[in-house]
Amino acid sequence: MSAPAVSVDGLSLRVGAFALRDISFSLAAGETFVILGTSGAGKSLLLETLAGFYRPTSGRILIGGRDLTEAPPEARRIAFMFQDYALFPHLTVAQNVAFGLRFSPRRKDAEPLEALLKRLGLEHLAGRKPMHLSGGEQQRVALARAMAMEPSLFLFDEPLSALDARSRDTLRGELKTFLGRAGVPAIYVTHDQLEALALADKMAVMKDGALLQSGSPAEIFNAPASEAVANFVGVETVLEGKVLAVSDGMAAISVAGQVLHVLANDAAKPEAPVLACIRPEDVALARTTHPGSSVRNQFQARVTAVAAVGPLFRISLDAGFPLVAYVSKQSYLELGLAPGAELIASVKATAVHLIGRAS
Repeated sequence: MSAPAVSVDGLSLRVGAFALRDISFSLAAGETFVILGTSGAGKSLLLETLAGFYRPTSGRILIGGRDLTEAPPEARRIAFMFQDYALFPHLTVAQNVAFGLRFSPRRKDAEPLEALLKRLGLEHLAGRKPMHLSGGEQQRVALARAMAMEPSLFLFDEPLSALDARSRDTLRGELKTFLGRAGVPAIYVTHDQLEALALADKMAVMKDGALLQSGSPAEIFNAPASEAVANFVGVETVLEGKVLAVSDGMAAISVAGQVLHVLANDAAKPEAPVLACIRPEDVALARTTHPGSSVRNQFQARVTAVAAVGPLFRISLDAGFPLVAYVSKQSYLELGLAPGAELIASVKATAVHLIGRAS
């Protein structure tokens, strides 16, 4: 088995009252690791420590098999993209990209500047300065400069956060393509769940300087390991319950006087206190029950609030316990979803994730 392209083991650092705490992960070549977290979680500090701006108090940083824990920034061959792109305002696009070529380990054999600009669709902008570029164009130039360095690792500190929604969507796709072609491991930090899902091969949720959970995007979003992770990744219904019985891979959970049937996992032990997590997109709404339906969880529910969330509608429900559903505009109109409306809320057993909780 080949060694990881990036390995971080037990990384800790204290800066004033804040601390990075025992951070460990590894990345394969070409893998993109997205770290999700709110402002103040420590995401930027982690990137700056990996880049060599801070010296950790403990732990190791290995990139390309080299121990770079004590190495200065210029010896790490890391390309760091900031929120403002950090382009040189007095240089043209071509000169900004050429600056990156100076740091290529194969300077004499590096791809010619003109070819690199053409490959990234920047040749028509070569003579412009950053102040005459759109936000999206500036991002492409910053990517080109980073690519010219032929780095061992890309670091991205929310580079799309300052763009408008349409540009962000477009550039998110371009960035995914760019990273796929580059074949270089990347660490990307953001608070945006859509960004994380679009870019991540591997993902983690960060809070208070620690990684709460790492895994695939599917694991993080569908099987959160704690209530804190569940809340952050958009699980809007988290219910306290107690396991009544476990049989044939299924568990019956008592929740506010109702019984919820779920797929059993390690938390499903008889009499155990649990949290039942339900994502809003996994709640189906209908006017009546369907006798032939295989869905075991069907509850009488009353709409308590309605709010537009982009192209969807967020429906708050009282089903004997609080429940949240997201529906399309068509469903919203067809079902007449207004406060006070009575309907049936259905949740598949496979859509409920259990987390163990203290008694």
